[in-house]
Amino acid sequence: MLKRLMIYSMSAMLVLSSVTIAAASEVILTVRSSIGDNDVTFTREALMDLPQTSFETATIWSEGVNKYSGPLLADVLAAAEMPEGNLQLIAINDYNVNFPMDRVQDDAPIIALEINDQPFSVREKGPLWVMFPFDENTKFKTEDTFALSVWQLAQIEVVPAEK
Repeated sequence: MLKRLMIYSMSAMLVLSSVTIAAASEVILTVRSSIGDNDVTFTREALMDLPQTSFETATIWSEGVNKYSGPLLADVLAAAEMPEGNLQLIAINDYNVNFPMDRVQDDAPIIALEINDQPFSVREKGPLWVMFPFDENTKFKTEDTFALSVWQLAQIEVVPAEK
């Protein structure tokens, strides 16, 4: 009986560990366009294959200064070959925010895949978190920027720019 319980416990631990951190081959981000009707999906591995940017910063949602790493949002959009437009960022829990394209810059934000060189789970606001280098420039320390810092990011939709 004890042996059977140990096997069940070990099986449960394996299942839980595979649920918390996305597998390399699992789709974790979909970029779609309502303008051109095309969808591009990214696995963790595909996002890791893009150029990576890292910075250390404190946030209003976590303790202390942490290192955040991942591709620039601009690089993800370029890799997906998306048309011009504004963005709608959508989280796993359906939280969504309009993200003006002029906020996509050459140095920020990134789509963080790692915190302190480690992947992070849904419970830890992952596996993807739109992150700005808040400590590098006061322009990032605004309520508007905080609202754009979507954690548990699952989808980016390119929508027509408002005129």
